[in-house]
Amino acid sequence: MNDANRNDETFEDIDALLEGHFYKLVDKEPVPCTFAEYASGMKSSDNRIIEQTRVGELTVSTVFTGIDHAFGTGEKQLFETSVFGLPDDIHPQWRFASWTDAVNQHLQLVLMLEHNGPDSLLEEIRKKQAS
Repeated sequence: MNDANRNDETFEDIDALLEGHFYKLVDKEPVPCTFAEYASGMKSSDNRIIEQTRVGELTVSTVFTGIDHAFGTGEKQLFETSVFGLPDDIHPQWRFASWTDAVNQHLQLVLMLEHNGPDSLLEEIRKKQAS
């Protein structure tokens, strides 16, 4: 068996196991796809990165993951916003079902950090961790 056939079989195995969990973007809308289509589409950062914004020493990053992180329970979670550069190795993440929700959260987070700095975000994160 050559490598091309082995790769095709691997993609088919992954598709069978995770059917319905892979997505690609078509005009900002998630569309179900095969693992091979997902892998091909994710090679380009244009297909993954929605927004990246520097706020002082922090980076707010919103991406399309292409994988449903809800794994079939509840609303699909295909987009993710993270903040990098916070102290104590804290990396908060928020997940969303739609492009619009992800972009809106990204912008709200950027505005909050610009106006209040990271302290209010850190306080909110620590409260959630404590509860």
